[in-house]
Amino acid sequence: MSKIQSSHSDDTRLIRIRGARQNNLKNIDLDLKAGEFTVITGVSGSGKSSLVFDTLYAEGQRRYVETFSPYARQFLDRMDRPHVDSIEGVPPAIAIDQSGVVRTSRSTVGTMTELNDHIKLLFAHHARAFCPTCGDEVQNYSPQNIFESITRTLADISPDARVYLTFELRVPKNLPIETAEAALSSQGFSKILRREKAGTDTRLWVVLDRFKAGRLDRTRAIDAIEQGLDKGAGRIDVFLDEGEGEFLLRSYRHGFICARCDRTFSSPYPSLFSFNSPLGACPTCKGFGRVISVDPALVIPDPSRTLREGAVKPWTTDSYKEIREDLEKYAARKGISLDVPFEQLTPEQLKWVWDGDPDWSGKWQTQWYGVKHFFEWLESRAYKMHVRVLLSRYRSYVRCEDCGGSHLKQSALLWRYGTTENRAQTLARVPLNPARFKPLDARMSDETYDALPGFHFHELAMLPIEVLLGFFRTMRPGALKDEAMVLDEILARLSYLCDVGLGYLTLDRQSRTLSGGEVQRVNLTTALGTSLVNTLFVLDEPSIGLHPRDMDRVNSVMSRLSRAGNTLVVVEHDPQVMLAADRLIDMGPGAGKNGGEIIFDGTTRSVLGARTSTGEYLSGRKRITRAHPYPVNSKTKYLTLKGVTEHNLKNIDVHIPLKHFVAVAGVSGAGKSTLISDVLVPALERRLGKSTPAVGSFQELTGLIPSDIIFVDQSPVGRTSRANPASYVGAFDAIRKLFAASPEAHLAGLGYADFSFNSGKGRCPTCGGSGSEHVEMQFLSDVYLPCPECHGTRYRQSTLEVTIALADKRRYSIADVLGFTVDQACELFKLYPAVLEPLSHLRSVGLGYITLGQPLTTLSGGENQRLKLAGHLSEGLRVNRTGSGKIFIFDEPTTGLHFSDVNVLVHIFDSLVAMGHTVVVVEHNLDVLNVADWIIELGPEGGDAGGTVTFTGSPDELVHSAGTHTAVALKAWRETLNGHDQEAFFHFPDSTGQRDREDNVISVQGAREHNLKNLSVSIPRDRFNVITGPSGSGKSTLAFDIVFAEGQRRYLESLNAYARTMVQPPPLPDVDAVRGIPPSVAIEQRTSRGGLRSTVATMTEIYHFLRLIFGKLGTPYCPNCQIDCTSVTRDTLLEEIQTLYGNRRIEIYAPVIRHKKGVFRAELELYATKYRHVRIDGRKVDLLTETPSLGRHNEHNIDVLAGTWSHGMSREELEQTVDAALLLGHGVLTVTDLTDPSAQDRLFSTASGCPNCGMSFPALDPKLFSYNSPVGTCQRCSGYGILTAAVRKAQKADNLYNDELTQVDAEGDVTCPSCHGARLNPVALSVRWKDRNIADYGQMTIEQAAGFFRDLTLTQREAAIAGDAIKEIESRLKFLMDVGLGYLTLDRSAPTLSGGEAQRIRLAAQLGSNLRGVCYVLDEPTIGLHPRDNRMLLNVIESLTRKGNTLLVVEHDEDTIRRAEHIIDIGPQAGILGGELVAQGSISDIEACEKSVTGKYLREPLPHTGKPETRFDPKTDSRLVIESTAIRNLQIPQLDIPLNRLVVLTGVSGSGKSTLMHEVIYRNLAHAMQLKKGQLPQWENCVSIKGWEQLKRVLQVDQTPIGKTPRSCPATYVGFYEHIRNLFAELPESQARGYDASRYSFNTKGGRCEDCGGQGFITLEMNFLPDVKIVCETCHGARFDPETLSVTWKGHNIGEILQMTVEQGAEFFKSQTLISHPLNLMKDVGLGYLKLGQPSPTLSGGEAQRLKLVTELAKVREGVRSTKSKGTLYVLDEPTVGLHMNDVAKLIAVIKRLVAAGNSVIVIEHNLDMIAEADWIIDLGPEAGTGGGQLCAQGTPFEVSKTKTHTGLALKEFLKSHKP
Repeated sequence: MSKIQSSHSDDTRLIRIRGARQNNLKNIDLDLKAGEFTVITGVSGSGKSSLVFDTLYAEGQRRYVETFSPYARQFLDRMDRPHVDSIEGVPPAIAIDQSGVVRTSRSTVGTMTELNDHIKLLFAHHARAFCPTCGDEVQNYSPQNIFESITRTLADISPDARVYLTFELRVPKNLPIETAEAALSSQGFSKILRREKAGTDTRLWVVLDRFKAGRLDRTRAIDAIEQGLDKGAGRIDVFLDEGEGEFLLRSYRHGFICARCDRTFSSPYPSLFSFNSPLGACPTCKGFGRVISVDPALVIPDPSRTLREGAVKPWTTDSYKEIREDLEKYAARKGISLDVPFEQLTPEQLKWVWDGDPDWSGKWQTQWYGVKHFFEWLESRAYKMHVRVLLSRYRSYVRCEDCGGSHLKQSALLWRYGTTENRAQTLARVPLNPARFKPLDARMSDETYDALPGFHFHELAMLPIEVLLGFFRTMRPGALKDEAMVLDEILARLSYLCDVGLGYLTLDRQSRTLSGGEVQRVNLTTALGTSLVNTLFVLDEPSIGLHPRDMDRVNSVMSRLSRAGNTLVVVEHDPQVMLAADRLIDMGPGAGKNGGEIIFDGTTRSVLGARTSTGEYLSGRKRITRAHPYPVNSKTKYLTLKGVTEHNLKNIDVHIPLKHFVAVAGVSGAGKSTLISDVLVPALERRLGKSTPAVGSFQELTGLIPSDIIFVDQSPVGRTSRANPASYVGAFDAIRKLFAASPEAHLAGLGYADFSFNSGKGRCPTCGGSGSEHVEMQFLSDVYLPCPECHGTRYRQSTLEVTIALADKRRYSIADVLGFTVDQACELFKLYPAVLEPLSHLRSVGLGYITLGQPLTTLSGGENQRLKLAGHLSEGLRVNRTGSGKIFIFDEPTTGLHFSDVNVLVHIFDSLVAMGHTVVVVEHNLDVLNVADWIIELGPEGGDAGGTVTFTGSPDELVHSAGTHTAVALKAWRETLNGHDQEAFFHFPDSTGQRDREDNVISVQGAREHNLKNLSVSIPRDRFNVITGPSGSGKSTLAFDIVFAEGQRRYLESLNAYARTMVQPPPLPDVDAVRGIPPSVAIEQRTSRGGLRSTVATMTEIYHFLRLIFGKLGTPYCPNCQIDCTSVTRDTLLEEIQTLYGNRRIEIYAPVIRHKKGVFRAELELYATKYRHVRIDGRKVDLLTETPSLGRHNEHNIDVLAGTWSHGMSREELEQTVDAALLLGHGVLTVTDLTDPSAQDRLFSTASGCPNCGMSFPALDPKLFSYNSPVGTCQRCSGYGILTAAVRKAQKADNLYNDELTQVDAEGDVTCPSCHGARLNPVALSVRWKDRNIADYGQMTIEQAAGFFRDLTLTQREAAIAGDAIKEIESRLKFLMDVGLGYLTLDRSAPTLSGGEAQRIRLAAQLGSNLRGVCYVLDEPTIGLHPRDNRMLLNVIESLTRKGNTLLVVEHDEDTIRRAEHIIDIGPQAGILGGELVAQGSISDIEACEKSVTGKYLREPLPHTGKPETRFDPKTDSRLVIESTAIRNLQIPQLDIPLNRLVVLTGVSGSGKSTLMHEVIYRNLAHAMQLKKGQLPQWENCVSIKGWEQLKRVLQVDQTPIGKTPRSCPATYVGFYEHIRNLFAELPESQARGYDASRYSFNTKGGRCEDCGGQGFITLEMNFLPDVKIVCETCHGARFDPETLSVTWKGHNIGEILQMTVEQGAEFFKSQTLISHPLNLMKDVGLGYLKLGQPSPTLSGGEAQRLKLVTELAKVREGVRSTKSKGTLYVLDEPTVGLHMNDVAKLIAVIKRLVAAGNSVIVIEHNLDMIAEADWIIDLGPEAGTGGGQLCAQGTPFEVSKTKTHTGLALKEFLKSHKP
C-alpha cells in the first residue's frame, strides 16, 4: 500500500504548554512540534526535570491513564496534575528513565525487549525435539508421516506379504460382543483381526484396510490411518502376515514420539517456552529461576574471622550464647580449632560446621547440629514475628535445583532450533561462554548431547546478544515465509540492542542486575521494537553509562523513534546527544530559584554561538581544567590488584597510582564496574576490617593500602520527605544542640531531641513533624497541604518560641533556620564551626542555593550526586601527603551534571588529591578523562570480547600513542574544542530539516486470532476508519483483540511491574506482527445499560469525584440534631472515656484499615514491631504467635490494640494509650468494654462529634457515599433507592453486594420510605458541602450541574484538594452537553435510560480526556441512536481525528460507513467462512468488490415502499388503547397500538421510547397477564389500557446475557440439545451399554470428562499472573470421556457435534425436524456462524437477543398453529444491534413470520430498514428529555415520511433512495 500521509494541519501537530509553574519554573510558555527530537539541557537544578517530567510527561501519562477504570487507576501511579495553565495536544507519554528497574527475577533482558516472545514463537513452529534419554530426534507422527514410516519398514518385506491396518477397541463386560461387532459392521468395519480377553473386558483389533506389502496405495492407506487414529484414540497397530499367521509389526501413535524409547511428547506451543506462563514455568520456582534459602555469605560475611571471633554472625548475640558453647564443646571433640580463620578450615571441617555431625539423627542434646539444622529449627518457629525478621537477615535467593536456573520446565529444553553447523560457528565466537546447559533430566551421554544440532531456548538466552545476532543471521537464508517474518523481528531488536552498546548482555540477564543506564537503553530499544507511534517518549540522560564510541548508536535509535512519528523530549548533558537533536532548549540561568527560565531555544548548530554556559562549554570558549595536576612519576606508590577473573575479566593485574586522580574507562561492558564495584571495593573493605558481602574473584591485593575507603555510588540519598540536606551532611545535629543550649529551651523544658521533627515533644502533634496534611485521593493524585496546626513549620508553637541570635544579630526559630539557603546559613552560622563546616561542603559542591530543610526527594539527579559527594567530603579534609591517605571511589559521578557542575566536581577531586588522598572514578565523560592524572582503560570491546587492560597512562599518552576507542574519542573531543571538525563529532541533524517518515499506517501482519485467516491489513493513522462485514466475520477480533489489545498492552509494558499485575494487560494475540500502532483506547458496546445502583453520575464517574470531594471537604452534621459536628479536643475525649468507663475494664483500639481490599502483610509486620494484638474483621489475633493470611480480593477491617485500661490504673496510663491510638488511627479510636461482652464498641473521634447529643463520627471516607458499600447505603433498600421483590430476596439471601440487580421486576417498584430514593443512610445524607448533601447534587440536571460548577467559588484549601476533581467533573459535564444529554439528571437510574442515552454516556465517559495521537477503537457507537442523533455523534467523533487521533470503528450503519475516510471489509461470510480481507479503501472501492456482501448492499440497498401489505384500520382491527400516559417526560393523552402487526416505536434518543415500552406497556401487561380470573389490573403510569384481554401472554426479548457460565451454550439455551441427547441415547450401542440421555450431558457426571468438568478446557492459576485457559489434555476439548465419544451417529460423536456451526448442524440434522427447525431459524436470523457448543458468555448482546427470539420462533412451526404462541405480544428492544445489512433483511423476514402466525410485535428501533418495513410506526418527540415525550406522528412508513418530524425527514430521504 502506498504511503498515507496525515491530512491535518501543523497546528494539530503542536504540543502547547502555557504558564508552566511547576517547582521553580517561571510561567513558561512553550510549543513543541510533535514528531520532533528535542533536547532540554541546563545546569543542575535549573528546572529541566520540572518541565519535562513533572509537567509534560505528567500530563501525557495522566490523560491516558484516565481512560482506564477508577479501580485500575488506583494502581497506575498517575502523576500529580502539574501547575500549568494549559497543555494542549499532548499524546500519551512514556518515560524512559533510570528508575524503571524491575525487581522480579522473571523480568530479564529477553522479556523487557519482547525478544523472548518472538523466540518462543519461533520455537513453537520451527524447533525440533530430541529425546532426553537417547538423543534421537522426536518425530511428529501425522497420517502422512506414519505412511512414510510404514513404507520404509516394508521395503525389505516380501511384496506378497499381507499388511493389516487396525485399531484397538476395548469392549466392556456389560456390552455383548455381538452387539459391538454389529455396531462396527454398521459403520463399515466388517473384519475383526484379533480378539483377546483383558480382565473382564474384551480387546478387538478392527481392520481398517488391508494391502499387499508391495502394493500399498497411498491415498487409501492415509485415509485408513486417519480413520484409525480417530477411532483408536490416537493409535493404530500394523500387523503383517507372511504366510505363517499375522503378528504385530509396529504400533503408531499420533503426535510426537521417540521411536527408539517409545516415549510420547506434547506438541510445542509458545507458552511452553515462557517462564511467565504456568504452562512453561518451572513448577518449583514458578519461573523465577531461584528459590529463597539461607545464604552462606550472609551467615558468614567475613571468612577471615575465626569461629571464636564470631565468624558465624547469627551466633554472636547473647540470645545464642548456648549455641556458641555447643560449638566449642563439639569442636573440641572433633579436633577443630576455633582460632583458625574460617576460610582456612579444611573442606571436611567446613562441612561439619555447616551440616553438623555426619550421622546427625536429630538429637541436638548429644550431637552437633550445625548451621543448617539451626536454621531448620528457626524455620519451625517462623510463626513468631521476631524469628521471621531474624530469618530475613540471612536468607537470599539461590538457584533453583529443579530447573538449574533456566526458569523453564525441563520439557521445554527438549526443543532445539538451529543446525549442527551454525551451532559450531556460534560456539567458536564465545570460548568463555560455551552456552551449554544440559537439561537436568537428560540421560544421554555428554558426547551425544554435544552432538545435537542448534540450541535450546535457555542456551540461546545464555549467549551474548551480539553473538546471538550472528546466530540468527545464519538462520535467515532459506527460512520459510512465516519463519522469516519472525526472524526479521528478532534480528531488528537484537540490532537495536547492539546499536546502543548492549551487545555484551545476555537475554537471561535479570533486569534487577542492570544499571540505570542499561535499563534506560534497554527500554529505549524496547520502545523502538514495540513499534508504538504517536507517543511522547521522555528520556532522562540516555547517554549514562555509554562510551562516546557508542553515542552515535543511541542517537540513531532515538532518530528512528522520531521518524516513526513519535515525539522525543530528552534531558541530556552529553554534547554528542545534545547536538544530534532537531532542537535544543537551555534552562537557567542558574539553579533553584535562580533558574526556571528558557535562556536559549533554537537549532543545535546555533547553540555553539549562544552566550549561555552551555554554549560557552560546547564551543570551547570555556573548558574544564584542574588547578593542581599531579603527574605520575617514578616515586609514585601503587595499590595493585592481581589475577582478577570475575565475570569477563581475563586474569588481569591492575596498578592504581595512589594520591592521584585516576579514571577507569572503557566501552560499555568492558568490565569496569566488575573491577571496581565487585572486586576492588569489597577487597579493600575486607582488608580494612569492614563487613562486606562476597568479594569477586582475584588472587592478591598488594602495595600501599589506603587508610580508609569511601565508595560513592549512584544509590538514592533519600526516600522520604523527612530527609533533608542539613541532616544528610550532619549540620542539623549541631543546629539542634545550639537551640537546646539556649536559656529559652531550658525554661521550656526542651532538650536536644525536642528540636527534631522526627521525634520528641517539640514537633507538631497534628502532622507528626511532616509539616503537611496528606489527603489521599484514591484514583486521583494525592494532595499535600500545609498542616493546619503548624502551617508547614513542623513544630509546636512552644518550640518555635525558642530562638537563637545569629551573625546578623537577629533571632531565628528552628523553622526559620530550616528555611535558610545553604549560602545564607553559611553566613549566619559563621561563628559556629560545628554548623559551618558541614554546610561549607554543600557550598563547595555548588549547592548553595538549596534550603536546609528541602526534602531530598525533590532534588534533581545532579543535585543528588553532589549532595552525596558533600556528605563524604568531611572525611578527607586533613592534608596527608606523607601517609597512605584515603581512597575515594566514585561510580560515574558526572551523572546528571552540566558542564559547569562537572567543573566544580573536578576542582573538588583536585582538592582531595592535593590533600594526599586518592580519587578513582569510573567514567565516560571526556572532560573528566581529559584532566585525570592516570587512565586505566579496559576493553577492547564489551562482554566476552572485553575484560583486558588495553591502556594505562596519562591522557596525553592515551591520545598520542594508543588506538583504543577511548583514545579516538578523547582526541576527537580535544580537536572539537579547538574548533576542528565539529560536524563529525557532534552528529548534527540534517540542516535541511528533511527527514524520511515511515508509512503513516497501522500494519497488521498474519493475524490468526479466532477465525481470522492469516489476515494482513494496513489501517491509515489519523483517519476515520470503519471495519465492517457480516456479523461474526471477525471485525471485533481485528479491532479489539488485535489492534486495541496490542496498543494498550505495549503502553502498559512501560508501567511498573506492580501496576501490570493489578491491571493485567490484554493477552498476546495470535499475530505475526503489529507495527506503527499508537496507544489505544477501547470504547466497547455493552449489552446492559447498568445495574439498578448505576446512575448517570456513576456511569460517567462524576459521582466518584463527588464522593471524593465530600469525603475530603464535607462537613458532617448530626443526623439526629442537625447541628454542625465540630472537632473534639483530646482532653474532652479523655474525660468522656473516663466518665463512661471509669469502673470498667476496656480495650482501646486504633482503626487502621477500613473496608479495604488486600493482604496487608507489610502493615501487619510494621504493627507487630510495637503492638502485639490486632483485631482483624472482628477476630482478635496475637501477632507474636500467628501470621494472618488475608484474602487479597476481600474487604477487611483491621484495628490495632493500643492498650488496656481498667479502674485503678492512672489517668496518665490512659492518656498514653489514647494518644497512641489517636496517632495510629488518625484521630479515631474505638473502645471495647470487656466487663460487658454484650456491649457494642463505641467510637470516639477528635475529628467530629455532636456538641448536643455527644455522638461521635469517624473521619469522612468516600465509601460513606457509595451505593455499593454497606458503609454508607440505606439499610432499608441497600443502596437501590427502591424496594422490589428481587431486592427483598437478595436481602434475605445476604447477597446484596456480590451481584447487582439489573432490572426492575414486572410488578414494579416502590420508592424506599427510609431514604426516599436517595440510596444512602442518614449519616451520609447529613454530610454537606456548599450547603448541599450529595443527594442534592444528584437531583441536578447535567445542564444545572455544569452551571453550578462553572460559577463555583473555592477557598485556597478547597481548590488545592478538590481542584483536580472539579476539573474532571466539568470535563465530563461538557462532553455530556456536547452529545445532547443536558436534560438528564445525575441520579437518573441506568436501567431507565434509552439505548441511545446509555451509549452516548459511555462515549462521554471515555472521549473527554482530550488526548492526541491515540487510536480510539469503538464498537458500534451508533447503536441506540436515531438517525438525527447519529449524525450529531458522528460530528463529535470525527472531531477526534482533527486532533490527530486515529479512529477505528466497528460498524454496520450505512451513514457511518459512508462518512468514513477508509473502510475495511471483513468476510466474505461469518464464522469459519469469514476472517478474510474482502476489500478496503473508499466507499466506491467497497461497492466495486463483487465478493463483498457489504458492497452488494451499498450498491443495491434493500427496496422499500413504505406501504404494508395489510393496512391497519383503527375502526375494525384489534388494538391496544393506552389512555393518559404520564411518567417522566411522557405526556400522551391516548395511544393506539395495532395488534397482529409489526409496530415500530421510534423517535430521537431520549424522547421516551424506552420508558413507554418498558415501564408502561410491558410492565402493565405483564402484571395483567398474571392476574387470576376476576381480578382487575392496577395500571401504573397511565389511567387505563383497553384491549389487553385479546392477548394470551407478553414476552420481552431484550439483550441481557443468556448465560453466565461456559456450560450454557446455544444448543442448551434454545433447547434442541435435549433432542440430540435423546437421539444418541436411542442408538443400539447406547442401549447396549446402558447409556441414557444424561450420559451425553456435559453438565452432569457420568459421561463427561471429569478432568475438565465437561468444559473442554482447564483454567490454570498462577499467583498474580492472568489465568490461562488450556485445552483439556484428557478429552482434547471434546468435553466427554473416551467411552462416551466412542458412540457415533452418522460418523460423528457428541463432542464433534458440539463443535459444528449452526449451518453445519442444520445440514447434518436435516432429517431430524425437532433439531433442524431451530437450527434453520438461527440461520435465518444471521447466527449460522455460531458453534452449537459456544459458551454463552462469549456471545454479544445482539446475538443473545436473537437467540431468545429463535427460542420463541421455535414454538411457531410452518403450517402448525401453536395455541401456546398465538396471541403473544413480543416486545423487542433494538434487535438489529450488531447486525449486518444482510442479516437485517433475514431478521425482518423472521419477525414477519411471527406476525403471520397470529402474534403482535412491538419493536424499539432506529434502523431505517426495519422502520420502513413496519406495519405501523409510533414516532415520539419532537426532541429529547423535557422537549420530548409527545406523540409526534403515527401511521404507515409512507405516511410518517410525509411529516416534518426528525423520523419523517430521515424516512423520506431513505425511501427515496431505496425505491424498488
